[in-house]
Amino acid sequence: MKRRSGVSKATPARAARAAGKAGPSRSQRGPSRTEEAVEIIRDRILDLTLTPGVRIDDKLLMRQFGLGRTPAREAFNRVATEGLIVIQRNRGAFVRPLDIQHVRQLFDAYGASERVIGYFCRTDHPGLAEDLQRIETQYEAAQSGMNFLDMTRLNSAFHRRIAEATENEYLFEHASRLYNHARRLSYFIYLTPGFALTSYEQLQDHISSDHNEIIDAVLRQDNAKLIDLLTDHALFFHQSIMEAIGGARGFTLPLGTDATGKLRRTGKRARPDSTPKDPRTRKRSSA
Repeated sequence: MKRRSGVSKATPARAARAAGKAGPSRSQRGPSRTEEAVEIIRDRILDLTLTPGVRIDDKLLMRQFGLGRTPAREAFNRVATEGLIVIQRNRGAFVRPLDIQHVRQLFDAYGASERVIGYFCRTDHPGLAEDLQRIETQYEAAQSGMNFLDMTRLNSAFHRRIAEATENEYLFEHASRLYNHARRLSYFIYLTPGFALTSYEQLQDHISSDHNEIIDAVLRQDNAKLIDLLTDHALFFHQSIMEAIGGARGFTLPLGTDATGKLRRTGKRARPDSTPKDPRTRKRSSA
């Protein structure tokens, strides 16, 4: 009598059943619950739903966004490593504030990082120019719909792709953290009261023009030009933020009435003498 081997024969039907048991791959299944939670929390911080400085914990995330305990806790830790959440010993965790010191430090780091990225970028990196053009096309589509969250995401993706082309994981990780903070500041500009449609169009025209010049420098493999363009682009971003923060209107409020008794507006503060006075002179004159 012929003995059966201990190894079963792999028939096509059996192989198909085995494949079915294995289930779809991770990429086919889509993002995990934790990854979805990370996106939700990050976006709510970036669009200022979770306001700067507010106390935050996994229970709040579970209650406010309907997240499970494990995804909320894991996502909380992930977003904290990105620098959007600050954990203070014996006090708890808070959404990173947007204060003057933070903005100043961010732009110091951002400007330096962009120059380094431009220097180390491998402009011949496979698919770099094509990827940048594709992202820019998507960015312009988001512009036309005034989809601010997508605009900040795609602008970040544009710069992250350049950072990726340095093939330096430390530069890439550092730049990625800065781009997340820059996204929140960009969203702040769009939400600024009095931000007119004309200002929006001018801003977006400038950004898209800069992006296309950056793509052209990549195509010409001109790192020196790329450094200059990334630096100017970062300076323009800084200028836009400063204008949004410093858009005070108090100096142009009505300060009196005209001959008819109507309120009179003035575009300047009245200054008797624009020449700065030496305080020592004032002391002597008043003595």
